[in-house]
Amino acid sequence: MIRFGPWSTILGLAAGFGLLVALLLLLAPQNRSANRLLAALLLVVVLRLMPYVIGYAGFYDAYPWLSFAPFDLLFAIGPLLWLYVRRLTSPALPPGWGWHFVPAAVDLAYNLWAFALPLEAKFAWNDGVHRVWVGPLESVLGIASLAIYLGLAARYRAHYQRWLVAHASDRDAHRQPWIATVLAAIGLWLAVTIGFEIVDQFGVGLNYFDRFPQYLVFAAIVLGLGLEGWRHAAHRFPHMLSPVAETSTPVRDWRAQALDWSDRIREGGWWREPGLSLADVARRLGTNESYVSRACNDGLGQNFNAVINGFRVTAVQARLLDSGEDLLGLALDCGFSSKASFNRVFREIAGTSPSAWRAAQIAQKTPDPPFEATTAAGGS
Repeated sequence: MIRFGPWSTILGLAAGFGLLVALLLLLAPQNRSANRLLAALLLVVVLRLMPYVIGYAGFYDAYPWLSFAPFDLLFAIGPLLWLYVRRLTSPALPPGWGWHFVPAAVDLAYNLWAFALPLEAKFAWNDGVHRVWVGPLESVLGIASLAIYLGLAARYRAHYQRWLVAHASDRDAHRQPWIATVLAAIGLWLAVTIGFEIVDQFGVGLNYFDRFPQYLVFAAIVLGLGLEGWRHAAHRFPHMLSPVAETSTPVRDWRAQALDWSDRIREGGWWREPGLSLADVARRLGTNESYVSRACNDGLGQNFNAVINGFRVTAVQARLLDSGEDLLGLALDCGFSSKASFNRVFREIAGTSPSAWRAAQIAQKTPDPPFEATTAAGGS
C-alpha cells in the first residue's frame, strides 16, 4: 500500500525543492556552464534521496521490481563538485574533464544491468553477490572518490584565493563564502556518510528505517545548496587565467617600467573602478598580465592589489583633508567596493582607521591657543 507519511513527505519536499532549483539554474543566463554543473550536482543529490522518499512510502513493497533502480550516482558527486568550483573561477573546463565520470558511468551501467534482471534473478544476485561483495565495495570506493575530489576542490579554492590577492583590486567582493559553503556542505555529506557506514559495518547493523536521520541531513543539505546556489547564480567571479610564458623576455628596467605604467594608471583614473583587475590593466597598457605583475612586484615591491589600493587610499586621504564628506560615499567614489574592504585596506596602509586618521590630521592643523601670562597674586 502506497502511503506518504511524515518521513517520506519531508524528504519528498526537499527533493522537489532541489529539483525546482536545478531547473532554474539550468535556465539562468549568467554563469551558464558553472550553473549547469551545479544543477547536475543538485540533481544527483536529489536522486540519492529518492529511494528513501519512495521507500518510506511503500513503493518497494508494492513494486519489488524497483530494486536496483539507478538512483544512487555517488561517483558523480565528487567530479561535479570539483568541476563546478573550477568552472566558476576559470574560463573553461580542464582538458579531458569527461574522463572523471568514467567510474560513475561504470557504476551506472552495473545498476542498469542488475535492474534489468528478472525479479527472481535480481533477488538471488542481491542476496548472494551484491550485498556481500559489490555493495560494500561501492560504498568504500564512492566515499574515497568523494573525499579525493573534495580535497582537490578545496585545494583549488585556496589557490584561487591566493590568485585574487595579486590579480583583483576588489578581492573582498569575490571572497563571498559561497564556494566555501558548497565545500562545507559536501564535507558534511561525506562525514555523515562515513559515520553511518562505520556504524552499519562495525556496529549494530542499520536497517532501512535506521538511516532516516542520515537522509534527513541530506535533505537539509539539498535545501541549503538550493537556496544559496540560486542566490549566487549571477555572481561573476574573476576568471583565473594561465600565466603567459616568458620564454624570450627582454632585459627590462622594471623600476622605470613600473613608474611609467603606474603614472598611466593614476592619470587615467582606472583605480576608481571597483572591479579593476590585472587583466583589465594589461589590456589597456597593451601588454600581458605577467609583465604588469612583474613590474609591480620587481619594480615597486608590491603586488598589483596593493598598488591600486595605494592610489585609492591616497585619493581618500587628500579629500579627507579638504572636506567633511561621508566616509563611505568617499570610499565608494575612490574605487572601494564596500565599507569592510575600505576599512581593512586603509588600516593596512595608513596604520589606523579612516576616522582616526582624519581626526589626527585635524588636530595637527588646529593651532594651539595663545599662552596668556597671569599676574601673581598681590602683584601690581
